[in-house]
Amino acid sequence: RAEDAGEAKGTGNIEEQGSAAGTEDQALDEGRRAMRIARGHGAEQENDFEIYSNESLKSAFTSVAGIVRIGAFVVSFIALVAAGIGIMNIMLVSVTERTKEIGVRKSIGARSRDVLRQFLTEAVFISEAGGILGIILGIIAGDLLAIWLKVDIIFPYGWAIAGLLVCSAIGIGFGLYPAYRAASLDPIEALRYE
Repeated sequence: RAEDAGEAKGTGNIEEQGSAAGTEDQALDEGRRAMRIARGHGAEQENDFEIYSNESLKSAFTSVAGIVRIGAFVVSFIALVAAGIGIMNIMLVSVTERTKEIGVRKSIGARSRDVLRQFLTEAVFISEAGGILGIILGIIAGDLLAIWLKVDIIFPYGWAIAGLLVCSAIGIGFGLYPAYRAASLDPIEALRYE
């Protein structure tokens, strides 16, 4: 009770809980009164302590979660750009190594858009393979963590689908330049390439 806590002058915690809905203000007032008695404050003195309610703790947690969410987004964005640059480099090397093959295909009737489609498909396949591997590793890590914490194992289908869609977008976005480069090769020059 508030009257029993009045002797200590140091730091302390007092927990108050409303017994019914709508008594939170009453519980806060009782806690404030207990702290004032514990610190020996008169009626005219200012409070030199803070009172936290569930709402203030909830807003603090929401604020921290928002900062963590922004940080995770930034890290994810950097990782996706790095992965996209890796895919672009792989595809540029592939175009260089397969220049003669591209020349043969174009000389026997393949159109530029066929070559473009082929290289874009390969870029999307590479990025989707990485996305599927990431989902599998995420499932394994998440299930092991759920077993360790003794909570239900869940699979976020929506996030998995969103991840695969992002992988497709990365494959198309970063594979477009190498695919365009392959499609725009002159078949005669490509056949001479050594």
